[in-house]
Amino acid sequence: MQKTDTNRSMTNTSTEKALGLIAGEGKLPSILAQSAKEKGYRVIGFALSDAAAHQLEHIVDKVYQIAPGQVGRSRELFDKEGLKNAVFVGKVPKLNLLRNIHKLDWTAIKLISKLPNLNDDAIQFAVGDFMESHGIRVLTQSEFLRDLFPEVGVLTKRQPSAEEYADINYGFKVAKEIARLDIGQTVVVRNRMILAIEAIEGTDEAIKRAVNYARGPIVVVKVAKPNQDQRFDIPTVGMSTLNSMLSSEQGKTDGSVLAVEANETMVVEKDEMTKFCDEHNMIMVAVS
Repeated sequence: MQKTDTNRSMTNTSTEKALGLIAGEGKLPSILAQSAKEKGYRVIGFALSDAAAHQLEHIVDKVYQIAPGQVGRSRELFDKEGLKNAVFVGKVPKLNLLRNIHKLDWTAIKLISKLPNLNDDAIQFAVGDFMESHGIRVLTQSEFLRDLFPEVGVLTKRQPSAEEYADINYGFKVAKEIARLDIGQTVVVRNRMILAIEAIEGTDEAIKRAVNYARGPIVVVKVAKPNQDQRFDIPTVGMSTLNSMLSSEQGKTDGSVLAVEANETMVVEKDEMTKFCDEHNMIMVAVS
């Protein structure tokens, strides 16, 4: 897929304010694209799915649709568009990459063959280093989305109890450890017992699994990796996170808690999330 606006699509010889936006799933790519446009960037989207392309097409100057793993083609398109700045944003589930392994181009195959493992960090750093070795600077998402990172504090009307803070503190320590090991960045706790640890299935599915075990209130803790490289995989929560915390049997949350690492985790749809929490007797808190 390629969308072209004939009035805006001619390659700009000035690359200083041009941005290649490599977009995964979710709402963040369109939010970042809008922010970049407001900052004066010419934005070219590289959508990794149909949904991402649809989100971007009315905001950016042009959209290319590429498959995850088309590293060489992406670099060629960056050269064609005169792009020297890139940003990665949105979810790219590893399961999607595995299901589309046949679409890897030769450049991606060469990069992956040199990696010690296929953890997220290894893949992302390899792609980022490849792009920067070809003169493409990879910017951080926080350069465009700083207002989505909450500072320490409770974001809802209800305050955590001492017992809930104990679960948060325990979950935070465990989440930091699994993040250090590059397994996941989310754990679900109840009464200082781990109900679920996020792995390849992603945050929402891990939460749903824990909800089925708990049959009552849970504490979800999401953190950044130690020494998080903010070019990639910034931990993010949104309405889908809260909806995953709803009990499928009871249709309610029973006072569950969502805790995120302050200044390191992005909260998308903050106003909507806060309202939802207040209506469902939930807590959302940023901790460090």
